[in-house]
Amino acid sequence: MKLTPILIPESAKADKDTLTSSYGKFTIMPLEKGWGHTVGNALRRALLSSIQGAAVTQVRIDNVLHEFSTIPGVLEDVPQILLNIKKIRLRLDSEAHKTCNLHAKGADEFKARHLTVPPEITIANPDQAILTITEASRSVNIEMQVENGRGYLPSERAEKKSGFPEGTIFLDAFFSPVKRVNFTVENARVADRADFEKIILEIWTDNTVLPEECLIQSATILKNHMASLIPTEKEPEFFVAERYDRNRQRLQELLVMDINELELSNRALNCLKNGRSKHTGEKLNIRTVGDLVGRTEREMLDIENFGRKTLDEVRKILEDRGLSFGMDVAGIMKKV
Repeated sequence: MKLTPILIPESAKADKDTLTSSYGKFTIMPLEKGWGHTVGNALRRALLSSIQGAAVTQVRIDNVLHEFSTIPGVLEDVPQILLNIKKIRLRLDSEAHKTCNLHAKGADEFKARHLTVPPEITIANPDQAILTITEASRSVNIEMQVENGRGYLPSERAEKKSGFPEGTIFLDAFFSPVKRVNFTVENARVADRADFEKIILEIWTDNTVLPEECLIQSATILKNHMASLIPTEKEPEFFVAERYDRNRQRLQELLVMDINELELSNRALNCLKNGRSKHTGEKLNIRTVGDLVGRTEREMLDIENFGRKTLDEVRKILEDRGLSFGMDVAGIMKKV
């Protein structure tokens, strides 16, 4: 038995005016009643827990054997240095782990921008402090291993593995590039119905992954989870329904608009509302945009005192709204 079709969102439309590399605001619509919170919650949980990112997972510091140490001539102790390293946000464009290094020498403050990194690694916050050397003759060399991952990886899980050089310090790694997610559900109109919903989704990231990339990843993860629940031979079939046409809705709203809202000149308005046909003498009484665009240019020139100059004025205003004379008003207004 075929199932009644359900309205599916067309796409996630980004707000171009506010979109940055670390913030994105998206509108997802249309949705059936009740599906706004269902889809919004699922996307939010996937965004916060399952988006892939990069983090430093291992650190080796010359002449430091464990994390509870101090380094002569360095202002910060090793625990503080490790905390600073964990705050470095990176993007790793490689499936394999990569290594970056800090070669610090002389009295100075050293930041993430001083790291030597391979081309696959991009540092999102180069001003993040790492350590401060207070003695001119002191030098510190640090090697860091960067990996891709998801969610949170405690250091204890990596420490159980063997084969690491002596002095390797394992870090708790927080991979997620998503810092915050918020969504609201609002009512949405589809054609002549106003009982549908839309999601306003906001995503904040650490600048290592674009918000739209995060949204695509989260939607793909949810899609793959749901697909595994559907046996191919038992997938239900839906009736084919004509897809909601946003452009049709926009045109329908324009066609029922009063011609007073077109900001026409008084001469043009008077001709349209009170004009008569030159041939029949019939009063035309054009009140809505639909009444206007349903006529051809020849029919418009048949109106008393409606000349070429007025026709050009009205045509220009209609074109600015994506309209023209001679449109199939009945076909556009037909319910789908």
